[in-house]
Amino acid sequence: MHGARMHKTSRRDAMARDPKRDLLGRDRDILLRDRDVSTSNKLYSVQPFVGHNTSSSLSCYDSVINNRLRIGHTRLRLLEGQSQPVCEACHSPLTVKHLLVDCTSHSAARQRYFGVDTLKGISENVVSRNIIAFVKDINFYNRI
Repeated sequence: MHGARMHKTSRRDAMARDPKRDLLGRDRDILLRDRDVSTSNKLYSVQPFVGHNTSSSLSCYDSVINNRLRIGHTRLRLLEGQSQPVCEACHSPLTVKHLLVDCTSHSAARQRYFGVDTLKGISENVVSRNIIAFVKDINFYNRI
């Protein structure tokens, strides 16, 4: 019995020392560190440090939508060779910031769900379920 127990411990120790796992973890840490110290990043002013989303009240898909909005990586982004998407309501460039903060046609819904008027304010003060409710209310949920 003692030998079986040592075997489990040895196997777990071997998994913890997996070089591939260590390398992937270091790469992720380097990317996050570089992103976190890059003040020229457009999202730095919103959320200078990327952390884990701890909202457990959201469905898996809602969590994906919320994370896409947090990092600005949505289906609204430009792909090579495509022109900038434009807001149908006000003909401004369509960005996450425009949807969440700037578009005048969504100001009533924004006030109802957010109560703040900056990306930083939304990031720091608005619960995730209100952000999801907002994008559903303005009919953008399936476009993000």
